[in-house]
Amino acid sequence: MSTTLEILKEYIRDEFGYPDEIDPDIDLLDARILDSFSIVQIAVFIQDKFGLELEAEDIARSNLAKLTSMIELIEKHKAKQGN
Repeated sequence: MSTTLEILKEYIRDEFGYPDEIDPDIDLLDARILDSFSIVQIAVFIQDKFGLELEAEDIARSNLAKLTSMIELIEKHKAKQGN
């Protein structure tokens, strides 16, 4: 079973063609691995893959620019849902 981190890394590699290892703490926008449109795509992917309903305030750079932030967001919503 893949971890959340592995799932997110694989999505970025497959969807955006990023071939290198991704540091979970790097800002993916500053590193130009993702752009603002990619962030929206990742938000949709997170909702679909993990069965979550993200709120408008969740779709923010602070939640989606780093893999560690994405994982925290996912875990927060899973805890709310009792998963």
